[in-house]
Amino acid sequence: MGILGMEALTLSDYRKRMNPDGSVDFIIEALERANPIMNHVKWIEGNLPTGNKTTLRTSIPRPSIRRINQGIVSHKSTAKQIQDTCMMLEDRSEVDVKLIRLQPNGEAFRRSEDAAFVAGFGDTVSDMLFYGDTQENPDTFNGLSIRYNIIGGEKHTAGHQVVAGGTPGTNTNTSAFFVSWGTKATTGIYPKNSQLGLSQKDLGEQDALDDKGHPYRALVTLFDMDCGLAVQDIETNALVRNIDVKTLDTLDSKKSLELIKKFVKAKNTIRNLQNRDKDTHLYVSPALYDFFEIYLLDKTNVHVTRQDLMNARPQLYFSGIPIEKSDSILETEPAFPVA
Repeated sequence: MGILGMEALTLSDYRKRMNPDGSVDFIIEALERANPIMNHVKWIEGNLPTGNKTTLRTSIPRPSIRRINQGIVSHKSTAKQIQDTCMMLEDRSEVDVKLIRLQPNGEAFRRSEDAAFVAGFGDTVSDMLFYGDTQENPDTFNGLSIRYNIIGGEKHTAGHQVVAGGTPGTNTNTSAFFVSWGTKATTGIYPKNSQLGLSQKDLGEQDALDDKGHPYRALVTLFDMDCGLAVQDIETNALVRNIDVKTLDTLDSKKSLELIKKFVKAKNTIRNLQNRDKDTHLYVSPALYDFFEIYLLDKTNVHVTRQDLMNARPQLYFSGIPIEKSDSILETEPAFPVA
């Protein structure tokens, strides 16, 4: 596997290791709230200034059965290298100084405006984690959808980790993503010798331009974030694809069970699922989340459970794996090919 610079950390882990800093703490908090996947990504420093090079094992040697006075055939493993690049995100918040002066707490107002920009970063990164495609835009990175874009295939291939969810519709499909976060599973990456997460720099009062090119004085904040995705082991993730969202509300008990079986099959392709070093979540679209919550009422249900949490919404689980609703997951996907 790839040699990486440090252990994998979530943004919350990173915050706990930093010296107290109000702005950085605010940035991390706001970024985590932007999308549920941002709470779970384990980030790690890449081994390249532009990203990370990962060595993936493609086969392992099998020993020979030896006899007395007879030799054996030597074997070796095979591997391939994948280079993952990071995308560079940047934006500026410009708040009119007159508007700041009108507020009873100008700094708090400015921070609330900045929070919208932070949320925008979170949504963009979340979208790319699922659907980034360097062929469509070479300045981004490849997300999970493009890495697992074939249904079916030989074991130890990405296609083997993908299960068809049924008969697809025409651009009315969604996918469900079992993702295992961890150093030897799936990680977010940031460039070598750079900073983890979103950075914020107060540029002070400057001239800003309105939509007609006319200047006005504003307090300016610069945000930037360099990030990417690395899949250290393709067998630690699994997808259910070609789920036609138009049919979800009309599925009877029998057809609902057939769809649930697809999720069981996908889950069981994940290697070493019980490994405590991995943190596995099931990410689904809003319509599919509704399906799971309604399926709780099915008398034959043994796979979907709910845990009621104090002062928080109940948490759904599929065979013990947390189910997370993500607005980044499309419900307009085309049909994906079957190998």
